[in-house]
Amino acid sequence: MTGKTKKKTTKEARSEILRFRVTPAEREQIENKAYSSYRIVSKYLRDCALEKEIFVVEGVDSLAQELRHIGTNLNQIARAVNAGSLSAVDLTEMTEEVRAVWRSLNSLPLAVR
Repeated sequence: MTGKTKKKTTKEARSEILRFRVTPAEREQIENKAYSSYRIVSKYLRDCALEKEIFVVEGVDSLAQELRHIGTNLNQIARAVNAGSLSAVDLTEMTEEVRAVWRSLNSLPLAVR
């Protein structure tokens, strides 16, 4: 034994493939619905077929984009500090941006948090 053990998972592997035909218009409609609340069409279709509750939250894309911008800014600041080109950093503006995103997240209904 090498000391490595296989991780036990309670989830069963998804090994089965289902395929079906749709018209181009149906495909577009399915993809539009899937991408409005999911990143992966197969997960959306699985949840639909298994009658799971699906939530569509408007504005999540813009919230995610804002978080990416904040992350980019934070990375740039960290690089500058690590390179020694910045010694003191004023994070007031970034802190306010994070607070605004946090308020937006907290305003989501409890069911989708």
